[in-house]
Amino acid sequence: MSAGRFLLVGAALAPDAEIELPLEVAHQTRDVLRLTPGDSLRLLDGVGGEYPAELIVVERKRVVVRLGGREVGRAEPTVRIVLCQGMLKGAKFEWVLQKGTELGVAAFVPLLCERAVAATEVAGASKWRRWEKILTEAVEQCGGTRLPELTAPRPLPDLLADCPPGVVMLVPWEEETATPLRTALDAAVSALGSLDALAEVRLFIGPEGGFAAAEVALARRHGARPVTLGRRTLRAETAALVAVALTLDTLRA
Repeated sequence: MSAGRFLLVGAALAPDAEIELPLEVAHQTRDVLRLTPGDSLRLLDGVGGEYPAELIVVERKRVVVRLGGREVGRAEPTVRIVLCQGMLKGAKFEWVLQKGTELGVAAFVPLLCERAVAATEVAGASKWRRWEKILTEAVEQCGGTRLPELTAPRPLPDLLADCPPGVVMLVPWEEETATPLRTALDAAVSALGSLDALAEVRLFIGPEGGFAAAEVALARRHGARPVTLGRRTLRAETAALVAVALTLDTLRA
């Protein structure tokens, strides 16, 4: 599917106002989409709202639009999904960010764990800017209205221990064969009493070497459920997206 006319402004927007677009957004409007005065597009505020907008000035140094009223975005999942991804090498992690955003992941947490071969790579400012750009472009492409959160890398034990009420933790693991993700998720929601009580689904995906058995045992002690995604052993980046898609489908989110 090609990119639509959705652009993320990342700033507070006022209904029925005329605004000058930020430089990067103006460049996208003028030079990439090649829009002209009278054309329309939809601007995203990154916190759930979208605004119909009409271009009224398109110049080399500025682009001005007239906004319509704020509308609540309809493309967001009804359940918050946090993807805790074992650190991967650059291109694979970026692919997870892009495709996870398209699916509707609310937050990405790079996970420091035993077999994370990329864990020693320090994400500098330039890499962080690249990751944020990937998230932004993915939101614009899919018409999402919320920019996913991207946290600093965190150790697995910290995330397991920091689990508020209403959070369901699932650990897709290649050595688990008895409990499918759907079954575990349905059981967890039933235990909460209703879907409304579900605050968040936290998916823990191992790195390229997978989780160590001791890490899965630790996850069990903190109330996380190891699950299977099927009979085949998936690559880490594939497992991440399959787990997200199955979660969304199971919860009809």
